[in-house]
Amino acid sequence: MSDGADHLERIRRQFARQADVYAGMSQTQDAEGHRRLAKLVGAAPGMRALDVACGPGLLTLALAEAGAEVVGVDATAALLGLARTEATRRSLGAVEFRVGDATALELPDADFDVVTSRAAFHHFPEPARVLAEMARVAKPGAALLVADLLGSEDPAQAALHDRIERLCDPTHVRALPESAFDAMFRAAGLRVVARPAGKLGYDAEEWIAHGGPSAETAAEILRLLEGSIEGDRAGLGVSREGGRLRFRHRTAAFLLRKPD
Repeated sequence: MSDGADHLERIRRQFARQADVYAGMSQTQDAEGHRRLAKLVGAAPGMRALDVACGPGLLTLALAEAGAEVVGVDATAALLGLARTEATRRSLGAVEFRVGDATALELPDADFDVVTSRAAFHHFPEPARVLAEMARVAKPGAALLVADLLGSEDPAQAALHDRIERLCDPTHVRALPESAFDAMFRAAGLRVVARPAGKLGYDAEEWIAHGGPSAETAAEILRLLEGSIEGDRAGLGVSREGGRLRFRHRTAAFLLRKPD
Protein backbone atom coordinates (compact mmCIF):
# COMPACT_ATOMS: atom_id res chain seq x y z
CA MET A 1 0.00 0.00 0.00
CA SER A 2 1.02 3.63 -0.46
CA ASP A 3 1.57 5.80 2.62
CA GLY A 4 -1.84 7.41 2.01
CA ALA A 5 -3.59 4.05 1.76
CA ASP A 6 -1.80 2.83 4.88
CA HIS A 7 -2.96 5.89 6.81
CA LEU A 8 -6.52 5.51 5.58
CA GLU A 9 -6.52 1.92 6.80
CA ARG A 10 -5.20 3.08 10.21
CA ILE A 11 -8.08 5.57 10.40
CA ARG A 12 -10.59 2.83 9.61
CA ARG A 13 -9.17 0.52 12.28
CA GLN A 14 -8.93 3.24 14.93
CA PHE A 15 -12.41 4.64 14.46
CA ALA A 16 -14.06 1.24 14.01
CA ARG A 17 -12.55 0.23 17.35
CA GLN A 18 -13.54 3.47 19.10
CA ALA A 19 -16.70 4.41 17.16
CA ASP A 20 -19.14 4.38 20.07
CA VAL A 21 -16.77 6.19 22.45
CA TYR A 22 -15.92 8.87 19.88
CA ALA A 23 -19.55 9.38 18.86
CA GLY A 24 -20.57 9.76 22.50
CA MET A 25 -18.10 12.52 23.40
CA SER A 26 -19.76 15.77 24.46
CA GLN A 27 -17.71 17.66 21.85
CA THR A 28 -18.88 15.26 19.13
CA GLN A 29 -22.47 15.54 20.32
CA ASP A 30 -22.45 19.37 20.33
CA ALA A 31 -25.88 19.85 18.73
CA GLU A 32 -25.93 23.62 19.15
CA GLY A 33 -22.47 23.88 17.62
CA HIS A 34 -23.57 21.84 14.62
CA ARG A 35 -26.63 24.05 14.16
CA ARG A 36 -24.41 27.16 14.24
CA LEU A 37 -22.17 25.70 11.55
CA ALA A 38 -25.17 24.80 9.36
CA LYS A 39 -26.38 28.38 9.75
CA LEU A 40 -22.91 29.78 9.03
CA VAL A 41 -22.77 28.04 5.63
CA GLY A 42 -26.33 29.10 4.84
CA ALA A 43 -27.78 25.59 4.45
CA ALA A 44 -31.37 25.89 3.26
CA PRO A 45 -34.11 24.00 1.38
CA GLY A 46 -33.27 23.42 -2.28
CA MET A 47 -29.53 23.19 -1.66
CA ARG A 48 -27.27 20.18 -2.10
CA ALA A 49 -24.67 19.77 0.63
CA LEU A 50 -21.72 17.45 1.14
CA ASP A 51 -20.11 16.67 4.51
CA VAL A 52 -16.58 15.26 4.08
CA ALA A 53 -15.13 12.92 6.73
CA CYS A 54 -18.51 13.16 8.41
CA GLY A 55 -17.86 10.61 11.17
CA PRO A 56 -21.09 9.83 13.05
CA GLY A 57 -22.85 12.37 10.85
CA LEU A 58 -24.01 14.96 13.35
CA LEU A 59 -23.08 17.99 11.22
CA THR A 60 -24.49 16.13 8.21
CA LEU A 61 -27.81 15.80 10.01
CA ALA A 62 -27.79 19.46 11.07
CA LEU A 63 -27.44 20.40 7.40
CA ALA A 64 -30.37 18.11 6.58
CA GLU A 65 -32.47 19.59 9.38
CA ALA A 66 -31.83 23.02 7.81
CA GLY A 67 -33.55 21.68 4.69
CA ALA A 68 -30.62 20.73 2.46
CA GLU A 69 -30.31 17.47 0.56
CA VAL A 70 -27.11 16.04 2.04
CA VAL A 71 -24.45 13.42 1.32
CA GLY A 72 -22.06 12.41 4.12
CA VAL A 73 -18.81 10.66 3.20
CA ASP A 74 -16.46 8.90 5.63
CA ALA A 75 -13.81 6.18 5.49
CA THR A 76 -15.19 4.26 8.49
CA ALA A 77 -18.26 2.10 7.94
CA ALA A 78 -18.86 1.74 11.70
CA LEU A 79 -19.29 5.49 12.11
CA LEU A 80 -21.61 5.65 9.11
CA GLY A 81 -23.72 2.92 10.69
CA LEU A 82 -24.21 5.16 13.72
CA ALA A 83 -25.01 8.08 11.41
CA ARG A 84 -27.69 6.13 9.54
CA THR A 85 -29.27 5.00 12.81
CA GLU A 86 -29.45 8.59 14.04
CA ALA A 87 -30.88 9.80 10.71
CA THR A 88 -33.62 7.20 11.01
CA ARG A 89 -34.30 8.17 14.62
CA ARG A 90 -34.75 11.80 13.53
CA SER A 91 -36.87 10.79 10.51
CA LEU A 92 -34.51 12.56 8.10
CA GLY A 93 -34.96 11.19 4.60
CA ALA A 94 -32.97 13.70 2.51
CA VAL A 95 -29.59 12.39 3.65
CA GLU A 96 -27.30 9.69 2.26
CA PHE A 97 -24.14 8.24 3.79
CA ARG A 98 -21.34 6.72 1.70
CA VAL A 99 -18.03 5.07 2.47
CA GLY A 100 -15.32 7.01 0.66
CA ASP A 101 -11.85 8.54 0.62
CA ALA A 102 -11.69 12.31 1.21
CA THR A 103 -8.68 12.59 -1.10
CA ALA A 104 -10.55 11.01 -4.04
CA LEU A 105 -14.27 11.71 -3.78
CA GLU A 106 -16.34 9.62 -6.17
CA LEU A 107 -18.60 12.56 -6.92
CA PRO A 108 -19.06 14.80 -9.97
CA ASP A 109 -17.53 18.23 -10.43
CA ALA A 110 -19.48 21.33 -9.37
CA ASP A 111 -22.38 19.41 -7.83
CA PHE A 112 -22.84 20.95 -4.36
CA ASP A 113 -23.95 24.34 -3.04
CA VAL A 114 -22.32 23.66 0.34
CA VAL A 115 -19.28 21.49 1.21
CA THR A 116 -18.18 21.03 4.81
CA SER A 117 -15.61 19.18 6.91
CA ARG A 118 -15.49 19.31 10.71
CA ALA A 119 -12.85 17.97 13.13
CA ALA A 120 -11.04 16.06 10.40
CA PHE A 121 -8.21 18.06 8.80
CA HIS A 122 -5.74 17.16 11.55
CA HIS A 123 -6.11 13.51 10.44
CA PHE A 124 -5.14 14.15 6.80
CA PRO A 125 -1.54 13.57 5.62
CA GLU A 126 -2.38 15.71 2.55
CA PRO A 127 -4.92 18.31 3.71
CA ALA A 128 -4.44 20.41 0.57
CA ARG A 129 -5.49 17.43 -1.54
CA VAL A 130 -8.69 17.04 0.49
CA LEU A 131 -9.40 20.76 0.16
CA ALA A 132 -8.87 20.52 -3.61
CA GLU A 133 -11.45 17.71 -3.78
CA MET A 134 -13.90 19.75 -1.72
CA ALA A 135 -13.43 22.69 -4.09
CA ARG A 136 -13.75 20.46 -7.16
CA VAL A 137 -17.18 19.14 -6.21
CA ALA A 138 -18.43 22.59 -5.12
CA LYS A 139 -20.41 24.72 -7.54
CA PRO A 140 -19.03 28.12 -8.57
CA GLY A 141 -19.89 30.55 -5.77
CA ALA A 142 -20.48 27.70 -3.31
CA ALA A 143 -19.82 27.97 0.43
CA LEU A 144 -17.16 25.70 1.91
CA LEU A 145 -16.49 25.14 5.60
CA VAL A 146 -13.37 23.77 7.26
CA ALA A 147 -13.76 23.59 11.05
CA ASP A 148 -10.98 22.08 13.12
CA LEU A 149 -8.68 22.47 16.09
CA LEU A 150 -5.73 24.82 15.66
CA GLY A 151 -2.07 24.15 16.28
CA SER A 152 0.35 26.66 17.75
CA GLU A 153 2.38 29.02 15.59
CA ASP A 154 5.29 28.24 17.93
CA PRO A 155 7.17 25.17 16.60
CA ALA A 156 8.10 23.81 20.03
CA GLN A 157 4.54 24.10 21.34
CA ALA A 158 3.19 22.56 18.14
CA ALA A 159 5.58 19.60 18.31
CA LEU A 160 4.62 18.74 21.90
CA HIS A 161 0.92 19.19 21.14
CA ASP A 162 1.12 16.84 18.15
CA ARG A 163 3.11 14.29 20.17
CA ILE A 164 0.39 14.19 22.83
CA GLU A 165 -2.36 13.89 20.19
CA ARG A 166 -0.61 11.01 18.40
CA LEU A 167 -0.08 9.10 21.66
CA CYS A 168 -3.84 9.26 22.23
CA ASP A 169 -4.86 8.70 18.61
CA PRO A 170 -2.21 7.42 16.16
CA THR A 171 -4.23 8.73 13.20
CA HIS A 172 -3.54 12.33 14.22
CA VAL A 173 -1.12 13.90 11.73
CA ARG A 174 -0.82 17.60 12.54
CA ALA A 175 -2.88 20.34 14.16
CA LEU A 176 -2.47 23.05 11.54
CA PRO A 177 -1.83 26.59 12.77
CA GLU A 178 -4.03 29.34 11.42
CA SER A 179 -1.26 30.58 9.11
CA ALA A 180 -1.03 27.15 7.45
CA PHE A 181 -4.79 27.08 6.87
CA ASP A 182 -4.63 30.56 5.35
CA ALA A 183 -1.80 29.58 3.00
CA MET A 184 -3.68 26.45 1.93
CA PHE A 185 -6.87 28.40 1.23
CA ARG A 186 -4.99 31.00 -0.84
CA ALA A 187 -3.25 28.29 -2.86
CA ALA A 188 -6.64 26.72 -3.61
CA GLY A 189 -8.07 30.05 -4.77
CA LEU A 190 -10.67 30.14 -2.00
CA ARG A 191 -11.62 33.34 -0.22
CA VAL A 192 -12.08 33.36 3.57
CA VAL A 193 -15.41 35.03 4.32
CA ALA A 194 -15.50 34.49 8.09
CA ARG A 195 -13.47 32.66 10.73
CA PRO A 196 -15.29 32.40 14.06
CA ALA A 197 -12.93 31.10 16.73
CA GLY A 198 -13.67 29.09 19.84
CA LYS A 199 -12.31 26.79 22.51
CA LEU A 200 -13.21 23.22 23.46
CA GLY A 201 -12.43 22.17 27.02
CA TYR A 202 -11.71 18.59 28.09
CA ASP A 203 -11.19 16.49 31.15
CA ALA A 204 -7.88 14.84 30.22
CA GLU A 205 -8.81 11.31 31.28
CA GLU A 206 -12.15 11.43 29.46
CA TRP A 207 -10.40 12.73 26.34
CA ILE A 208 -7.78 9.98 26.51
CA ALA A 209 -10.59 7.38 26.58
CA HIS A 210 -11.73 8.42 23.09
CA GLY A 211 -8.41 7.22 21.66
CA GLY A 212 -8.26 4.03 23.70
CA PRO A 213 -4.48 3.89 24.28
CA SER A 214 -2.86 1.34 26.59
CA ALA A 215 -2.64 2.11 30.30
CA GLU A 216 1.08 2.77 29.89
CA THR A 217 0.52 5.22 27.04
CA ALA A 218 -2.33 6.93 28.89
CA ALA A 219 0.02 7.49 31.84
CA GLU A 220 2.61 9.00 29.47
CA ILE A 221 0.01 11.39 28.05
CA LEU A 222 -0.96 12.54 31.55
CA ARG A 223 2.74 12.99 32.42
CA LEU A 224 3.29 15.15 29.32
CA LEU A 225 0.18 17.23 29.99
CA GLU A 226 1.19 17.76 33.60
CA GLY A 227 4.71 18.73 32.55
CA SER A 228 3.39 21.27 30.04
CA ILE A 229 1.52 23.38 32.61
CA GLU A 230 4.44 25.65 33.42
CA GLY A 231 4.89 28.05 30.54
CA ASP A 232 2.01 26.44 28.61
CA ARG A 233 4.60 24.31 26.81
CA ALA A 234 2.04 22.52 24.59
CA GLY A 235 -0.18 25.54 23.92
CA LEU A 236 -3.11 23.62 25.40
CA GLY A 237 -3.78 25.72 28.50
CA VAL A 238 -3.44 22.70 30.76
CA SER A 239 -4.56 23.18 34.37
CA ARG A 240 -5.32 21.05 37.40
CA GLU A 241 -8.84 21.48 38.75
CA GLY A 242 -10.18 19.47 41.66
CA GLY A 243 -7.35 17.00 41.37
CA ARG A 244 -7.95 16.35 37.65
CA LEU A 245 -6.13 17.63 34.61
CA ARG A 246 -8.02 19.75 32.11
CA PHE A 247 -6.95 21.30 28.82
CA ARG A 248 -8.45 23.00 25.82
CA HIS A 249 -8.23 23.03 22.05
CA ARG A 250 -8.37 26.33 20.22
CA THR A 251 -10.69 25.97 17.21
CA ALA A 252 -11.67 27.87 14.11
CA ALA A 253 -14.48 27.50 11.60
CA PHE A 254 -13.29 28.88 8.26
CA LEU A 255 -16.14 29.89 5.96
CA LEU A 256 -14.79 29.93 2.41
CA ARG A 257 -16.21 30.99 -0.93
CA LYS A 258 -15.40 29.40 -4.28
CA PRO A 259 -15.07 31.97 -7.08
CA ASP A 260 -18.05 32.32 -9.45
